[in-house]
Amino acid sequence: MFETRISSPGSLTPTTASRRSSSVAGHGYELAKPLPGAIKKVARQRSSSLAVKLLGKAAPAGFTTAVPALTVSVIAKDGLEGRVAVSLEGARPQGRGLPASVSSGSTATATYLAPPALPGGTKGSVEIGVFGEPIRFFLASGGQGSSWVGSAGRWKYTALHVESWNWRENGQKPSEGQAADLELAGKEMKIVLRAMSAMELKRSLQLQALREATEEDDYDSLRAQVTKARMASVEMEHIAKGEAKLKELKGQGLHVNEGCDRNTIREQMDVSKITSKLGAPDVNEPCTICSDCPCNVPCNPGEALEFSDDAVQDCLKDCPGADLLLFQSLVEAALAVEEGCVWKAGGKFIFSEFNRNQSVTALTRMLHRVGKIEAADMITRLVAYTETKYSGFVTAIQVNFHPHRGTYHDQHRDIYSQKQSAGPNCTCQFQECVGTVCYSLGSSRLVLLETMTDELSAIRPCASTCEGRSEMRWLHSGNAMFFNTEWNNNHTHGIPPSEEEVGPRISLAFLLAAKPPPFCKI
Repeated sequence: MFETRISSPGSLTPTTASRRSSSVAGHGYELAKPLPGAIKKVARQRSSSLAVKLLGKAAPAGFTTAVPALTVSVIAKDGLEGRVAVSLEGARPQGRGLPASVSSGSTATATYLAPPALPGGTKGSVEIGVFGEPIRFFLASGGQGSSWVGSAGRWKYTALHVESWNWRENGQKPSEGQAADLELAGKEMKIVLRAMSAMELKRSLQLQALREATEEDDYDSLRAQVTKARMASVEMEHIAKGEAKLKELKGQGLHVNEGCDRNTIREQMDVSKITSKLGAPDVNEPCTICSDCPCNVPCNPGEALEFSDDAVQDCLKDCPGADLLLFQSLVEAALAVEEGCVWKAGGKFIFSEFNRNQSVTALTRMLHRVGKIEAADMITRLVAYTETKYSGFVTAIQVNFHPHRGTYHDQHRDIYSQKQSAGPNCTCQFQECVGTVCYSLGSSRLVLLETMTDELSAIRPCASTCEGRSEMRWLHSGNAMFFNTEWNNNHTHGIPPSEEEVGPRISLAFLLAAKPPPFCKI
C-alpha cells in the first residue's frame, strides 16, 4: 500500500491506519521520526559547499558556520595615515572591515570570520599603503606549530619604508621614513603606523645601497656597502647575500683594481725611479679683483698651516736615509700581502688591510705579519712624534701610493666629524679631529692649496667675481705638512697631476683627534 515519509522532525505525513498513533487518533497523521543519519548528511553537504566557496577545498567533518579567526587593530601615530588591507586564507571581514584609510591619531578594528581552523594552520598577508611587498603571517591551529608574522619564529615584525636614495652619486639622504610595527598574539594582531627612528632610517637606506650593489659586479663598491651594512645593523640575511657575491667576484679576480697587481706595483714603485725637485720655487696666485681681498691674507685668525723639511729624518735620527728606507719597506710590504690590499681611490692608490681598516693598529699589525718589523717600528715612532708635537692622538693613517705623474688627489677638505660628507664607498668611522699631518716619502710633488669662500668657510669673497687665492707648494721626501681645523674649514688641498715626468711617491696622512684627558675623576 502507498505511503510517504519525510526526513525532517516535526513534519506531518500521511500513513496507513496500522501506523496511526493514539495521540492523533481520528486525524490519520503522526509525527514522523527522522531517518537515521539524514540530518547529518544534509549538514555535511552544506558545510562542504560553504568550505569550497571560501577556501577552495573541503572543510573538516562537523563544520557548521564561520567563526572569528582574527581580530586586527590598526593605530596611526606621528601624523601618519594610510591604507591597511588584511587577507586571511578562507576568511571574510565581519561587516565592512577596515576603513579605506586610517587617519592619524585614530584606531581602526576589524574581525575576520572563517571556518573552523584547518589542520596545519592558515596563511595570511598584510598590505600597508606604500610599503610595497605584502607582509606574510601564519595562524597556527590545534597546537600544531606556532603562529608568526614576517617570518617563521617571529611574533613581532617591523616593516620600513623610505624614499629611494641616490647613494652612488652621494646624493642627499631622505630625512624621514615610515614604520609599521606588527604584533601577533593568539587570534589578535596589532599594527602601529609611526615615523621611523633615526637608526631605522639609517638601516633602511643602507639596505637599499647593499641590495643595489649586490646586483652589480663592482667589488670595491659592494665591499664598502657590506661593511657599512654591518655598521648600520642591517639584517644578517642581507649581509650574507652580499658576502656571497663578494666571494664570487673575488674568485673572478675582480678584487684587484687595474694598476694594483704585484707586477705593476713592483715596476712603478721602484725606489730607483724617485725624482727630486729640491730648490724648485713655490707659486702663489692671489685674487686680482681686489687688492685687499680677504682670500689673500696669508694666515687668518685661528688658522695653522706649517711645512717642515726633513721631519721624517728628524724623527728617526738613528736611521740613516729613514725616508727612503720607510718608502722601500712599505713597497715591499705591499708586494708581500694579499693582492687587493692596494686599491684605487679616485686618482690615487691606497695601501691598507684587505678590509680597508686604516687604523694605526691595523697598519702596524699588517706590517708585522709580513715581517716588516722595522717599518712597523718606524710608523710607531712617527705616531708618537706626531702626537707629542701637535698635541693630539692619531686615529687613522692613510697610506697613499702615487706611482707616476698621472696620479692625483682631488681637491678636498679632510673629514673631521660625522657632520661632513664622505664618498659613497667610505667606511671610516669619524670622530672629532683637530688637524692633519702628512709626511711625504719619495719623489717631490706639488700640493695645491685653495682658499674657499663657501658656506663652510669663514672667509668672505671680496666681490661676486672674487677669484680666491691658490698656492702651489713643493713636498719633498721627508717633508711634513700640518694644518688644523680652522685652516681645513677655510681651504682645500690636493695633489694635481704632474705636468712633467715624476717618479713614485708615498704619503702618510695622520688624522689627529683631540687628546683625551689622562684620567677621569668620578
